[in-house]
Amino acid sequence: MIFDPIALTEAVTPSAVQSKLRQREWGVALRMSLHLNETGLIRNVVEDTPHESIGDSARCAGHGEALERLLQFCAAEMSDSVHVEFYLRWCLELLRAHGAHVEKHRGTFLRALRAMHRAVAARYDEVKRVCDENGYTLDFLEDQANLILNR
Repeated sequence: MIFDPIALTEAVTPSAVQSKLRQREWGVALRMSLHLNETGLIRNVVEDTPHESIGDSARCAGHGEALERLLQFCAAEMSDSVHVEFYLRWCLELLRAHGAHVEKHRGTFLRALRAMHRAVAARYDEVKRVCDENGYTLDFLEDQANLILNR
């Protein structure tokens, strides 16, 4: 983790982030947590943000290193978390809000985008495997039911 003192004031503290969360100011809390660059704090803010507020919070992330950090964070969390849909939603909203900027500065965001692609592809493979197994199980059960009915 790299400490990022840019735009950091004495008012940007972990307790101030928690205060903004209690005040339901998700975007401000997100920006502050990204400036502090503490993974646990960023996770707390992201996971405390209500599903319906993700789009607004994603627009507040800003550009540059903070956005790159958040994209990297979402990719890493998607790889490890059980909240796959939640982190997919974050990735989608971040790309919706900042897609033009990311495309314009793709060199800066290439590492984060590759990490996100790997995480999404890995989760896709996991879900596909489970769906295939379920399909085979359903086919087997259907065949067994037909055998019993045809006796």
